[in-house]
Formats: sequence, C-alpha cells, structure tokens
Amino acid sequence: MQREWKEELIEAGGLLEDGALADYGDRRAEVQAAAHGTVWSALTHMAILRATGPDARAFLHGQVSNDIVNLGRANQLAAYCTAQGRMIALFWVVHRDDAFFLVLPAGLGALVQKRLTMYILRAQVKLAAAADWALIGLSGPDAPRALAAAGLSAATAPEAVTTDDITVMAIPGRAPRYLLMGPESAVRGLPSRLPQVTRVGARAWAWLDIQAGLPTIGPEISEAFVPQMTNLDLLGGINFRKGCYPGQEIVARTHYLGRLKQRMYLASLPADAPLPPPGATLQAPNLPGQPAGTVIDAQVGPDGTIDLLAVVQISSHDDGAVLWQGVPLTFRDLPYPLAASC
Repeated sequence: MQREWKEELIEAGGLLEDGALADYGDRRAEVQAAAHGTVWSALTHMAILRATGPDARAFLHGQVSNDIVNLGRANQLAAYCTAQGRMIALFWVVHRDDAFFLVLPAGLGALVQKRLTMYILRAQVKLAAAADWALIGLSGPDAPRALAAAGLSAATAPEAVTTDDITVMAIPGRAPRYLLMGPESAVRGLPSRLPQVTRVGARAWAWLDIQAGLPTIGPEISEAFVPQMTNLDLLGGINFRKGCYPGQEIVARTHYLGRLKQRMYLASLPADAPLPPPGATLQAPNLPGQPAGTVIDAQVGPDGTIDLLAVVQISSHDDGAVLWQGVPLTFRDLPYPLAASC
C-alpha cells in the first residue's frame, strides 16, 4: 500500500500496530459492528505478490498445495511448504489479467517472494510485490447489497469477478464476506461507494477470520504446522491428486495413512484471561510437561471474551481440558464439520 492512503486512514483516526491499521480508537465497538452489521476494513496488514510470465501457472503449480493448472477465474487457498511438509505461508491465489496474485500476511511477503524466486531458475516467471495494489475486506449481511450499490458483482465462492478494475473474491464467513483487490487508485475510492458500511480495523477483521475458522499464518507460526493441522484440507486448500510440490509426500502420507494427531479448533477464554499471542503454548492435564497446542490467533470478541483459533492435540481436546496459563478453554463449533481423522 502506498504511503498516501495509509496517511489518509491515520488522519481519519486509524491507529497503527506493527505498521497496520489495527483499529480506529474503539476496538470493542468495531468488533461489535463486525459481529452484527456490515463493515469494511483496509487490510494494510496483508501483502500482494504478483506472478507473471508464460511459465507462471506451471511454476506456481509445482510449488504450492493446490491445483493452479486448472485455476480459472476463481480464488483459492494454497499452502507453501517446506520439504518436511510444514507451512511456510498460507495465501489466497487469484488469477487475473494474465497474472497470478498471492495474498498473504505482510510479515511473510518478502520471505515468500525471496524463497519462491530461488526456484524460478530458467522458468519464464517474474515474481514481484504488487506495491501499487491494495486490498479491503467487506463483511456482513448487507455486503452483497453494498457491492451492488458500488456497481460491483457479489462473487459466489470460489468465483473471482472483476468489474471496473476491482476483483471481488468471496471468502468464508458466518455472514457474506469478500476481499476486494485492485490498483490502489481504484481501491481508495471504494469506501465512499459502499453505503451504510462501518469502517473497522485489522483487529475486528481478524476476529471475523477466527469466527470463519480461517487460519492466519504469520511469522510467529511459520513452519509450525502440516497443512491439515490447520484444517486446510477442509477449507479446500489442498489437492491430493495433483503432482509434486515441496512437502507433498508428507502431506499426502498424513492424508492417506490417517496419522493426524492435531487439529485446529475454535475456542474462547474468559474476559479476564490474558490475551494469548500467536504461537502461545497451551497445556493439558493428559500431557504433563508437554505442549498440548499452539495458538494461531486470538482476539477480543464483542462481549469481551477472548475468541481464538488453536491447533490442539486431538486427545487433549477430546478430554475436554486444555489450558492457557491455567485458564481452561471453552471449545465451540466451527462453521464447518471437522473430520474425525485425516
């Protein structure tokens, strides 16, 4: 994102946290708006990489967990893994204008760009940061109506529909949710075209991701999980019939031999509990002296309680006793069914 738009958002009351617009001064009100209304958020905590060239499709297909060869005008999740099957990053992939765009947390953008570039070799591919592009999120029951008022189409997952230089991507959520991506000059004008939509910061948007059971893999937990541990197989982010990619053997073995011992769960903590950071270790009585799980992300919800996603030992979850600094987690239902085994 260029400096001018970020400065505009700061002048409008936006508060920075690690370089991103975390909120606009009333985090509780913003998450309440996200929970009950229709909101938009400038996703300044996300980066966009652009892959171009005649070999871009084949190159990405050989690097990530999902099928890029048959990716049409759609968007999908894909993991980029180590040779040991651990997720370096998780991103949205969308095909537009003969280019492939990767949307991922800004903290991993430069790392992923550097690592992927190392393997381009003789392939005719150019991978660069789309620094002149921007991204906003739109969520809520009236989001399709707001898009229509702005002259944009409400895409249906996994569609990605482009109108007037703006690509609309439907993403998981308990209410309709969309990513809107395009050149910053076009994206900056969108909020004024979205009627009766409340502006919120990255914290409220992250809470919506938690409610959707959608993991965010940031630098704190990069290379911590095999994709299935974060339910990526249930979110359509793995194609088990495609060819090889880094870590494919481990991911496939986990799937076909059913050796998964951890899954991602949605849980909550009481309002007076300390907020666990990404990567925080959880404990359980059935695993004394051993970690029972790892927090992916945690945010304060509209009622003041802490909502979180965590990868937890299935045995500890089933025993019903998982703790963060001595405080028990209360497990809740994800918006999609959990498979009993991989």
